[in-house]
Amino acid sequence: MGKSDLMDRVTTDLSRGHTYPAIQRMHSLVAAHPTDLDLRRRLAAIYRATGNAVEAGRWSYLDDDAEPGELEAFEGRYPAHRRLDALRWPTGTPAPTDVSRVRLAPLLAASAPAPKPNTRRGSRLQTAAAVATLAALSALVIVGARTALDWIF
Repeated sequence: MGKSDLMDRVTTDLSRGHTYPAIQRMHSLVAAHPTDLDLRRRLAAIYRATGNAVEAGRWSYLDDDAEPGELEAFEGRYPAHRRLDALRWPTGTPAPTDVSRVRLAPLLAASAPAPKPNTRRGSRLQTAAAVATLAALSALVIVGARTALDWIF
């Protein structure tokens, strides 16, 4: 089903007072078009109409006209390191507006993977230790075998 067909169904659902199916349809549309700020704005409006400030803030977070109380509710529910996942913004996709870029920047920074430690030096030390251990064990095996042979003969 196309985007316009689903939007028509959402409009019909809302005119009948059926917010749950409208929300489900809007979530499907946002999942299919995650960078469409208009769809996010419409989903936020439905949540706003139902009194769900956290979800209204979540879906209007990247919008210029987001209500401060809803943004606070969203930020209070989701810590900074989880907000990017909650927004379902595709990784590596640039934000389309100045406001969305400003709001996404700290979230992207908070979710960036930590740099990997330099393991190359550790690997050399581990290899040297393994070689020394193997040499010591080999010497013990040779001495033990020699002692056993001397004892037998």
